[in-house]
Amino acid sequence: TELPPSLPNNWPNPSAEDLDERPLRKITINGDQRFSFITNFITTSKYTKYTFLPKFLAQSFHPRKKMANVYFFIISCMQCIPIITNTHGIPTVLMPLSFVIIVDGIFAALEDLARHKADAHANASKTKKYDKQQGAFVTVDWASIGVGDFVKISNREVIPADVVILAVKEKTQIPEGRAYVETKSLDGETNLKMRRALKCTLNQVKEDSDVVKCGHGEVEMEHPNKLIDSFKGTFTLSGAEKEVIDPNNVLLRGCTLRNVDWAITVVVNTGLDTKIMMSNTESPVKASSLEQRINVEIKRIVFYLAAVCFLGAIGSFTWKNKHMLNAWYLKWTDADADDSEDILSDYNATGEFLLSAIVQFFYYFLLMANFVPVSLYVSMSTVKFFQAKFIEDDIQIYHAETDTPTKVRTMALNEELGQISHVFSDKTGTLTCNIMDFRKCTVNGISYGKGITEIGKAGYQLQGDAIPDDILAGEEMSREHAEMHKQPHVNFYDQAIR
Repeated sequence: TELPPSLPNNWPNPSAEDLDERPLRKITINGDQRFSFITNFITTSKYTKYTFLPKFLAQSFHPRKKMANVYFFIISCMQCIPIITNTHGIPTVLMPLSFVIIVDGIFAALEDLARHKADAHANASKTKKYDKQQGAFVTVDWASIGVGDFVKISNREVIPADVVILAVKEKTQIPEGRAYVETKSLDGETNLKMRRALKCTLNQVKEDSDVVKCGHGEVEMEHPNKLIDSFKGTFTLSGAEKEVIDPNNVLLRGCTLRNVDWAITVVVNTGLDTKIMMSNTESPVKASSLEQRINVEIKRIVFYLAAVCFLGAIGSFTWKNKHMLNAWYLKWTDADADDSEDILSDYNATGEFLLSAIVQFFYYFLLMANFVPVSLYVSMSTVKFFQAKFIEDDIQIYHAETDTPTKVRTMALNEELGQISHVFSDKTGTLTCNIMDFRKCTVNGISYGKGITEIGKAGYQLQGDAIPDDILAGEEMSREHAEMHKQPHVNFYDQAIR
């Protein structure tokens, strides 16, 4: 039978009644679940083979994003109208417009293909899951992990899902249940954060076979959310009291386990229910300042073009109203010469000329439609494509130690590089590279090392005192000594030490 969903009705916007009906997420540990949960398979790409065409076309003809495409599509439609066409009803602009759309579609597909590859790599990453039939941990793909499974995570391994720590193997003799995690993928911080195993399971699990001792229990927790510093839940083993689960007992997907040999955990959130995935939003249609400026300029050009066509139509109406009836050689009417005067006496010339002026307005518009070049966007896309290749191949922004080149994920923003005007940060460590140089040392209570640091100079300046000459001389000697020996991050000199 099909299990009821674990989430409330109308998720992710449930009503108060929906939450009252299912206030908590209930998970059976390493057993048959009473509710259905989503898998650990993730998708971060923008398109699939079924949605690529409608989504891409909707973005390509967005009037605020791609004004030129909308403009030329309207022109191609106008070329099919017999009364105003200047191409015998053939939409000649449609061919170059299609070429532009196809080229843009190829670039969009290539960018999204990289996302598909990243998703496939993440879903196929390996971890160890406890198999009840074999009674041991076996290697499986991330996508095979389910809620309630036992997962064994090794040191420096990326966490495959949101998990609660049951036990860890520490490097110390006395077990304290401490583990450390690197949360760089969540908050950008590289400093390690401490996490703890649950007290009720810490001393029960010493090795892999002991995990069966935790095989009969339940987790009751809050429904999935994107608050990475918040977690509310309880852990209950059969015949034991409930233990509160707080954020220090949880490892989140995307983090990296550090400073322990392994950690045995139980999965509580998978796939799109994990906090890192809930924090992600759908990839927006990004437009650079150049594209936004082009859209504004195109609107101005179209307005100018309409004004020129309007003046042409007014001139056509004025000339025809004054001279057309006398210009018999233009054959404005189909009347024969004998009865032309009788027909013209009943002829509503003003109305016909006004209608003709409206037709002339659109005819002139088609004639001068090339005010906006149809190859504008394809030229920009081609240039950005090669710019992205140059950026990825730039040896000056290649990190040799980790073999990491620059990766351009959105080439639509190439021209935004180097245009940062304001940076807001909560601390300097986020933006600066903290490098420490060896300047001084203390041995047996005696300080060694000549010279002065920038902080020391600022101290003298703050007090209004001049820096002593011997300190400045020591600073100069230490600088010359560092240049001579060329030892990285060592700026130490003291004549008392040879």
